[in-house]
Amino acid sequence: MKINTYRTILEQMWQKDKKCFAPDAEFPPLCLRCGKPLNRRLVVNALSRYADVHICEDCGMDEALRDACGQVLPMWEWYALSCGRDMNLHSDGPALTTICGFSHIYDGPQKPFPLNHLEHPASELVYSRSDYDGWRWWTTWHHGSEEPTEPELSEEIDQFTEALLQLPEFKTLDTMNRFCRANAQPTSDRTEFNLYAATEHFYIWLRMITRARDYNLYCHFYLKEPADDVGQME
Repeated sequence: MKINTYRTILEQMWQKDKKCFAPDAEFPPLCLRCGKPLNRRLVVNALSRYADVHICEDCGMDEALRDACGQVLPMWEWYALSCGRDMNLHSDGPALTTICGFSHIYDGPQKPFPLNHLEHPASELVYSRSDYDGWRWWTTWHHGSEEPTEPELSEEIDQFTEALLQLPEFKTLDTMNRFCRANAQPTSDRTEFNLYAATEHFYIWLRMITRARDYNLYCHFYLKEPADDVGQME
């Protein structure tokens, strides 16, 4: 399974745009960040700090200034993503997005987990809780039922979790923190962020906590109803 992020989507777009340069471009493509034309000479354009793409000189300067003071422009606000350009490029796998397309499940029936008195949406099958100890991730699982999970569903959960933790953004707690600042939905707590995804059988909520010596990553898996559609990054 391949999990897409805003970074991977932009990098796919750039691989298409980069073909205009050889090494100069007669008709340069638009800057993915602001929508203005790039310099016709590839080497004059700036390399983004958040994705392996070239952006215009003005955006390169703005990105550097923002990065220095911790005021990152969220990647979903980049021109190429906000205008919806080439969004079909990410169709080969689930996408992590700041848009929750399944909020209705939180207003529906609730249930307690075994050995857990907290209420969860009735569709929640399982969730994981992970912490980063400075060297690696440690994960524990909490099941919503004492009945065994169907092998097909277990395999899908395992594939998503393995693909998630193999992303360079989740290599360490520091890389996750940097990723969250540019790619995840902020909350009222500046150290906590949300992302959402959908696979064939599940809606998924990622809760990311960037504080050291805490549980840093929660992955909640909610079973879809048969008629539900797979969510798409918008």
